[in-house]
Amino acid sequence: MLFVGVVGFSRVFNIANMASGAAMAGIQYGALSPSHNGDLAGMQTAALNDTGNYPGAAATASQFCTCSVGGAQVTCPATCSSGSPETYIQVVVTIPYNSVVSLPSIPNPVNITQSACARVQ
Repeated sequence: MLFVGVVGFSRVFNIANMASGAAMAGIQYGALSPSHNGDLAGMQTAALNDTGNYPGAAATASQFCTCSVGGAQVTCPATCSSGSPETYIQVVVTIPYNSVVSLPSIPNPVNITQSACARVQ
């Protein structure tokens, strides 16, 4: 029984890796060109394809701008009074983890969420 619990719990790390890689796949798609970084549906599709279309996986892509590194988010395209406008893309991937063994006080399923963000030109 303990072995099954350990193996089941180790799947959490596998799913977290899958979600992280999928978020990066979405970012890589968005970074291909300026026309791609506005294609939010394409970034989401790239992320979900990277999960192997894992059951229940969800991806959300977004684009935002700032007028300085670490500055407040503004709508794109940004018009900045100081600094230069910077455009970012972000992909968030959520994959549900269903435990093999139900444990008290641990919800089942647990959503594993990973995100990736990058500045694009």
